[in-house]
Amino acid sequence: PEPHTVGYSQSSLIHLVGPSDCTLLGFVHGGVTMKLMDEVAGIVAARHCKTNIVTASVDAINFHEKIKKGSVITISGRMTFTSNKSMEIEVFVDADPFVDESRERYRAVSAFFTYVSLSKEGKPLPVPQLLTETEDEKRRFEEGKGRYLQTKAKRQAEVQQAARQ
Repeated sequence: PEPHTVGYSQSSLIHLVGPSDCTLLGFVHGGVTMKLMDEVAGIVAARHCKTNIVTASVDAINFHEKIKKGSVITISGRMTFTSNKSMEIEVFVDADPFVDESRERYRAVSAFFTYVSLSKEGKPLPVPQLLTETEDEKRRFEEGKGRYLQTKAKRQAEVQQAARQ
């Protein structure tokens, strides 16, 4: 597959937080935020691969600050790392509290999603390489590679542990 840049697949979704998104106290449900983040990550992965994609894992979703009803949230995703069979997408949620004009836009949530590309038969497909252009993109790629190698080593250790039992 042909390599692609970070900009090629990056995506955003803008959402007005309404009553159905919120708890009784008027703050966004974590699950609502997670669903929107997964949607954006899926769009990034699908744009990058042009194939069927599935979520393989999600790193810790970090809820930095609450989001109030009436805020406008921007969910943004960008490819940070690709291996032969998987891709890591950084997703973050920025909140713009329209109802509270004393408050500036802030980063509310962040996470890393891992996706794989699948054929129509459900078999893993090769993932196009990620072309990094800026120093920031190169740094994020190396950080993603570190997370990928850590996860791979952990998975191999778990398989060896299970084989010994």
